[in-house]
Amino acid sequence: MAKGYQSYRGRHSAGTRLLIILLAVILVAACGFLVIQRYISYTYDGGMYLELPLVGRVDLPVPPRPAAAAPEEEEDEQEPAVNVVVDAPEEPVQPAPDPAAEPEPPADVYGERHLVELAALPADAAALSAQLAAFSANGFLWQVRDNTGLVRYASGAALQKAVAADAAAAETVSALCAQEGTVAVARFNALHDSYYAFANMKEAAVCQRNGYVWYDSHSYHWLDPSKELARSYVIGLAMECAQLGFDEILLEEFAYPAEGKLQKIDYSGNTMGKTEALTLLLQQLRDALEPYGTRLSLLVTEELLQTGADEESGQSLAAMLPLVDAVYVATADPAAAQARLAAFAAGGAVPALVPLTAAAVEGNWCVQAG
Repeated sequence: MAKGYQSYRGRHSAGTRLLIILLAVILVAACGFLVIQRYISYTYDGGMYLELPLVGRVDLPVPPRPAAAAPEEEEDEQEPAVNVVVDAPEEPVQPAPDPAAEPEPPADVYGERHLVELAALPADAAALSAQLAAFSANGFLWQVRDNTGLVRYASGAALQKAVAADAAAAETVSALCAQEGTVAVARFNALHDSYYAFANMKEAAVCQRNGYVWYDSHSYHWLDPSKELARSYVIGLAMECAQLGFDEILLEEFAYPAEGKLQKIDYSGNTMGKTEALTLLLQQLRDALEPYGTRLSLLVTEELLQTGADEESGQSLAAMLPLVDAVYVATADPAAAQARLAAFAAGGAVPALVPLTAAAVEGNWCVQAG
């Protein structure tokens, strides 16, 4: 080497050497982290550990968590609370009663009452009150239709010839029936009819074999309930009585004829038996009167109450009792009569018993019920 010439050696300051060392350390650490990453696992609470070959698990230190904020500060940072109100299940709401609907009769519809029959209707409510007071009565019976089929009020449903010449005005009947605290009972002869049966022999009447209307020992005729026209006529009159305001319709002679020259009657064309026809009419009457709240009752003999049925008349208490609200009968032993009703009802609803005296059946009515 020529004298005076030496190789150049760069000078590095201490800071440069420190930076190089730091970069080398960072590079080695980064490479180590990449290599060791495959061995890092995490715990469920956020901790870390190493699963090293030949060494096993090595837990790593967990950095301290920040302290929880003070209650006051945490409450300030939270969203405003929402109040949730859970209502208890509401009870089913019962519909309000319809003020226009007819009120249902109480369970004991006969209770304490004293009924007197009126031969003729009084002129007004004051006269009726005076008559009832004279007998300490709270109700009356009035014959709206007799055993000839004559109708005693001004009827629009009856055959014109069947309306009595001195028929009571409909307005008068309605006013008396509407008197507060007064029970109004319509005596209604059901099937003994000499007007409509004669006018409609084939379509409505009990007829002879020759096709002519049959007549009984009093020369009166009868309607045949197996014939639709007969049923519709009776139902129309009963509905008219309900519309006039009667609280109850008492059916009399609700039967086929059982006396007279019965051998002359021809039932061969009938499509149903006697009991079936009577039961059908009774059911249709009950259905027709239901919207008015009018009760339906039967006048029967004590003999029928003993036997329960009569083949000639077609009456059967077992079939008819479920369809009426009360049974009127002349009896000296009301308790025994009530027991007979219960027996024929056969576990069903037992109609109320209204005991009568013999005089009541003959036309002198004075009924004490309850």
